[in-house]
Formats: sequence, C-alpha cells, structure tokens
Amino acid sequence: MFISQAQAANGLKNTSGNDNLAVNQAVTGRIGNADAHLHISQYTDVARFWQASHAGDSLQSVTRTKAHHFLKKAILPTSLIATGLVTMAVPKQTVLSKYRIHDTMHDWNPTFHTTADDYLLFAPAVVTLGLGAMGVKGRNDFLNQSLLFTKAELLMSVMVYGIKYATRVERPYGGVFTSFPSGHTAQAFLSATFLAKEYGHISPWISVAGYATATGVGMLRMMNNQHWISDVLAGAGVGILSVEFVYLTHQHRCGKKNNLVFAPALYHKGGGVSMAMTF
Repeated sequence: MFISQAQAANGLKNTSGNDNLAVNQAVTGRIGNADAHLHISQYTDVARFWQASHAGDSLQSVTRTKAHHFLKKAILPTSLIATGLVTMAVPKQTVLSKYRIHDTMHDWNPTFHTTADDYLLFAPAVVTLGLGAMGVKGRNDFLNQSLLFTKAELLMSVMVYGIKYATRVERPYGGVFTSFPSGHTAQAFLSATFLAKEYGHISPWISVAGYATATGVGMLRMMNNQHWISDVLAGAGVGILSVEFVYLTHQHRCGKKNNLVFAPALYHKGGGVSMAMTF
C-alpha cells in the first residue's frame, strides 16, 4: 500500500499539532499548579501573620484576666493584714485595741495552756498532700501540689520573718520582740487555703473544715498568751496571700504530657510537614 506525499504531509502536520497541544497543556498545567501553590502559600502566610499579630493580644488578655482574678482574691487577705495593723496601732483604751482584746481573753482563763496549736497548723496541708499521694484527683497532680506547697511555704516564711524583724513587736508575755505577725497562724491559713484550692470543689465543707482548723490555731495562739489579735489577723492574711500568689504564677506544670501534632503543609516551592507542640 502506497501513501501519497500529500497524505504523509497531512499526517505529519496532525502529529505535530497533537504534540504542540500536549506541550501547551503541560505548560498550562504547571502554571496552574504553580499558581495554586502560590495562592496556598499566600493564604498560609496571611494566616501566620494573623496568628502572630494576635498572639500578643491574647497573651495580654490572659495576663489581665489573671491579674484581675488575683486582685479579687487578694481583697480578703489584705483586709486581714490591714485590720491587724489597725488593732496594733489604736490606743489601748479603745475597743479594738489589741490590749483590750488580750486582757479579755486572758481574764477569762488565765491558766489556759495547750500544745495543740503546734500540730494543728499543718493538718490541712497533710490532708491535701495525703489525698494527692493516694491518687485522689484534685486541681493538680501530686507533683504539682508538692511544688505549689513548697513555693507557698518559702514565700510565707520570707514574708513572716521579714515583717517580724522589721516591726520588732513585743509578745504578750514580754521580753521577745517577734510577735507580729503570727507564724503559726500564717502556716495554718496557708494549709487551709491549700486544701481549699485543691479539693474545695468537691465539697464546700472541705474548705470550711480547713479554715475552721486554721481559725482554731489563731485562737489558741492568743489563749496561750503567745500573740496579740493583730498578730493573728495579719498572719492569716499572709498565709492566704502566699497561696493565692503561687497559684497565680505557677505556669510550668511538671509531669503534664505534651501534645505533639503533625500536619501537611504546602509552600511556594513545594510541600512539607508542620509540627505543633502544646505544653
């Protein structure tokens, strides 16, 4: 079978046209893919810019919220400290004078003495850490409970002994100038607040029991002729304030599992994998 020159030329032309069409489609496809990658990259860049620009605002918002929450929580302890200062400063003959209140309690039972306050001050904290060690779920796990308690103890000790040696207030029995504020009462209210923070959500009676114990310690310190009422009030405020502050600033939660997330990502020059970790 013979093919004429015209047929051969037409066949060659058709073949060339098909090749050109294929080349054009390939080029168009590549350009389209490049545009798609470019658009995706642009959208990704915009999203990243938006997240970065709003990250500072979110952090500031969280910080303001925490500060506002702490200020609300600080009203009670600062009021106790202020009341203690007032009762310490007012003249002896006034009703709120620490001397009048001390004399009233001492006249009621002048021979009273007990060592129960030396042990009860730790009771709420022992209960809290004991429950955490046994696996009873609280606000934090046992490790973080221990860290929070340790930090609160350090802060409370610095505040108590710093104020004691700065004010040099004489104790009721005389001769010792470390009365203000009461360290026993500060410890007792620290323990009670610690218990309320961790397990008060289970039942309000848990918090009531803790604070009742702490109040009892403060009363016993006065009945034992160890402290004035001003010392007890200020000590209670210092103990509560110490716990509130460390719970506000406890950011790094030891033992908390990190969440690692992988996700595909498209960029201008290709693809990849993005990784995000939450702490």
